Amino acid sequence: MSGLLLCSSRRGKTSYALEENRIEIRSLEELCFYLYQNAYRITEDFFSEELIQYLAEELDLKSLADKLTALKKEKADFLGLILTVCEAANYYTGAELADLKQEMANFAKLSKAERMKSLADSCMIQKRYAQAVREYETILGMKNKEGYDEKFEGRIYHNMGSAYARMLMYREAEACFLKAEKLLDEPKIQRELLLLYYLAGNTRQYERLAEGFSEEELQQLVQRWDELRKNVKIDTGRDEAVIERWKQEYRREMT
Repeated sequence: MSGLLLCSSRRGKTSYALEENRIEIRSLEELCFYLYQNAYRITEDFFSEELIQYLAEELDLKSLADKLTALKKEKADFLGLILTVCEAANYYTGAELADLKQEMANFAKLSKAERMKSLADSCMIQKRYAQAVREYETILGMKNKEGYDEKFEGRIYHNMGSAYARMLMYREAEACFLKAEKLLDEPKIQRELLLLYYLAGNTRQYERLAEGFSEEELQQLVQRWDELRKNVKIDTGRDEAVIERWKQEYRREMT
């Protein structure tokens, strides 16, 4: 976790790892902050016996631990569990908790597939592209479920293509964008394909697709590519090595 977070409750001598050991907490306030910022990603499974035991024993919050245990036995939803922790911390104002409650109520109305898309989209925002791809692939296996139709599937393929493109996995990105193009009637996908071919150095496909664009649009494309290059600092002659490293990191995440 980053930034300054004032804690009035007991801090643990040991930490508790969240998100597959990516984030660690040592206080009730840190847990509350995490829940507030990531509430849309939380499920009932988040409140495991290990977490509840950590609250009771390491942070000396037996009363809160007992409440969470009772709520889980009553099959309470994730919103009730989140609010119980945030209210116990007394870290956020009543207005902030009311906003959180409304946001979570809206989230609870979504289908399971739509909730999972929200999770995958949040991974994209956090630049955790390999995890986003895993989530999108899981969603693609949920056809014929509530909230799943061709338009929804098209958005999944589109976002998954964007994730692959950001990992410089151009062939995979192209396959996803082409599937999205068939399912969605959105001109932007052709522009993204054109940019993809430009980035990948696929001259044949670029020239074929470029015939449908004006000179002004192509110039804008080049400008966008230049902006992307400025944001990715790769030393001269290191392109292939960096790309291979990114691919290896992706493969490790996917195993």
